[in-house]
Amino acid sequence: MTHSLTIFTWITIGCWILFCSYWLLLRNKTKENIKVRTAKERFMGALGYFLIFSSLYAPLLMTGGIGRRILPADVVLQTAGVVLCITGILICIWSRYLLGKNWSGGVTAKKDHELVMTGPYRFVRHPIYTGFITAVTGTTLVTGGLAAIIMTLIFALGLCIKINQEEILLSNLFPEAYTAYQQHTRKLIPFIW
Repeated sequence: MTHSLTIFTWITIGCWILFCSYWLLLRNKTKENIKVRTAKERFMGALGYFLIFSSLYAPLLMTGGIGRRILPADVVLQTAGVVLCITGILICIWSRYLLGKNWSGGVTAKKDHELVMTGPYRFVRHPIYTGFITAVTGTTLVTGGLAAIIMTLIFALGLCIKINQEEILLSNLFPEAYTAYQQHTRKLIPFIW
């Protein structure tokens, strides 16, 4: 193995266990979807999580190739990574809590869908994605693997596509309210984009 399990690594693993536990706990506590997600969509979502987590922790499993560590195992870099991971997971959990029964794993409307604009939704329209990208980036700084860096970039681009799909859906569901909401909040990065 090219990477040992440091305290930094353990903290990120703990963060992701917390994230996954919270998501699993609430996965069926949502309103009914107007359009049911297919088995293929659910499988692709699970596969995506598997690829993300295996890429993030590839340096723990591989000695070279795409799993090799390319970022230095620097205390400052890893401390920053832990702070980003913790912050990102907390943003995800807070945002998911506020969405409540309106949350969906896919881009779909719920029966009696509500537009949430409180908490982190005051600053960005997609704070779960903001938090997730932040946590993934933080974990990448801790593990430092090439696979993690590549997956972080691919994942961020994929989320941008999903964000555009969600923006269309929410604009159709809440034509006036969502347009007004878009005018005073950013998509993903507070005060920037």
